[in-house]
Amino acid sequence: MTSSPLSPPLRVLIVEDDPQIAALHWRLLDRAGGFTVLGQAESLRVARAMIRTLRPDLLLLDVHLPDGRGLDLLREARVSGERVDAILVTAASDAPSVQDALLHGAADYLVKPVTPERFLLALDRARERAALWAQGHVHQGHLDALFTPPTPDAAGLDGDTLRRVRVALRDHGEVSAAELGAQLGLSRVTAWRYLEHLVDTGEASVSTAAPTGGRPAKRYRRR
Repeated sequence: MTSSPLSPPLRVLIVEDDPQIAALHWRLLDRAGGFTVLGQAESLRVARAMIRTLRPDLLLLDVHLPDGRGLDLLREARVSGERVDAILVTAASDAPSVQDALLHGAADYLVKPVTPERFLLALDRARERAALWAQGHVHQGHLDALFTPPTPDAAGLDGDTLRRVRVALRDHGEVSAAELGAQLGLSRVTAWRYLEHLVDTGEASVSTAAPTGGRPAKRYRRR
């Protein structure tokens, strides 16, 4: 099958003063794949210096740091025009912190303790946003994927599974329903339903491969 080049790994800076939590985040990033961890900053001062020199694509950002609020980093990045995204991973669940994160365009906001599944979902969202920024033209379906909460849609599709299908389709270029199902632990019919949904929303295209001793197989690509 044909395939498109994989997107380059997102370069991540972990801004967290607790070394155990930072190490956990580092392991989850390694497990997710598609990320390169540049290091850990345990304070605003260190984080500012690392952002200037390393130019990360993504911050895993705590709110409460020894020398100030991590949200100040995100605000400063927006003011200076830095093209860096952020996922807040914090014990701060107060409304002002959440509002600041939303106002400054954070990709996600996770309240500690965070389950690995929810953490990986946030990473998927960050990857989708990075892929969107790299495109010259944005389709409505791609925007819906970012701005629509991951809940079942009118067709009864599960939001988390739909997000996993989007990520797999983006990373692997072209797949059949059987291949996608095997990769994600879904039945071929279930994978087909999700792929056809992406075709209906304009996020994917479908073609029919020439048969090789069997029936023609549909192959799906992200638009």
